[in-house]
Amino acid sequence: MGVGDFIFEMNPGEVLLLRPGQDHEMLEASEDLELVVVALTPELAARCLRGPLPAESRPFQLPTHEMMQLRQQLLSLDTPTGVQDHERIVGDVFGYSEKHFERGHPLVRRTFSAVALRPELASGELAQQFRVQPSELSRYFHRHVGLRLVDFRTRHRLMRFIQLVDAGKPFTRAALDASFGSYAQCHRAFRQYLGCTPRAYFAIEREAIDGRVAG
Repeated sequence: MGVGDFIFEMNPGEVLLLRPGQDHEMLEASEDLELVVVALTPELAARCLRGPLPAESRPFQLPTHEMMQLRQQLLSLDTPTGVQDHERIVGDVFGYSEKHFERGHPLVRRTFSAVALRPELASGELAQQFRVQPSELSRYFHRHVGLRLVDFRTRHRLMRFIQLVDAGKPFTRAALDASFGSYAQCHRAFRQYLGCTPRAYFAIEREAIDGRVAG
């Protein structure tokens, strides 16, 4: 798995936690790969996690007996059931794994939270808020996340733009509400990070791009 500038060789029973907007790609896979991807909404994460999410995304190994228990829980998600049961299982999986998380640098965790709350803040404003130099903040973020802070902020705004368009907002309004300075700025970022225009993405390219990102 490639995560930002990092490359991890994953082994059976290992778990990798990714944050929204974090650059990741499956670089190679064995023929017998069994991969389970589970996602938390922010609301569910707030309810089921006891502490802050880690600052780093590095694999951790589960003991064999824990891995088998989690595997059975995850496979049970295929069984038709209610939303509450699904949320309980997903919440249990994250809660069960939480003790293995390495929290990482607190400055990076605070940056994640600040960008989620106020994506319009520039890197310099974040650094001022945390009483550090912008270069220090950028250095810590890249060292622990493998991604430049400016790239993470842009990805976060692009995800928000897509959510707003899905909710029915026109492109220009969605771009402004996602904290882009203009639709032209959003358009340039969209082409840079996703390789197509917003109109092409929503019209014909979405399934292929989403599948490539998820895979």
